[in-house]
Amino acid sequence: MDILQYVYVFLWAALAVATAVTARKEGATALVMTGFFVFMTVWYGIRAFFGVAMFDGALGVIFKCVMAGFAVALGLVWYFKRRGQK
Repeated sequence: MDILQYVYVFLWAALAVATAVTARKEGATALVMTGFFVFMTVWYGIRAFFGVAMFDGALGVIFKCVMAGFAVALGLVWYFKRRGQK
């Protein structure tokens, strides 16, 4: 077994908790990032604990689409937050 897989799961979970704690102060940006980190925790957790090839075939395409969705959502949150400050 590769120990690094479990380290990644722990890393994503720690980042999810850290951004969830700061979500009250930061607002929508931290909420989107918390969702991203929770998704990554689950995705890497399934790979590490169940041995499913999460980055191959259709699951790889789903992963890339979800990543693009989070990038767009974060960009929109940033844009509207910045636009509201002016």
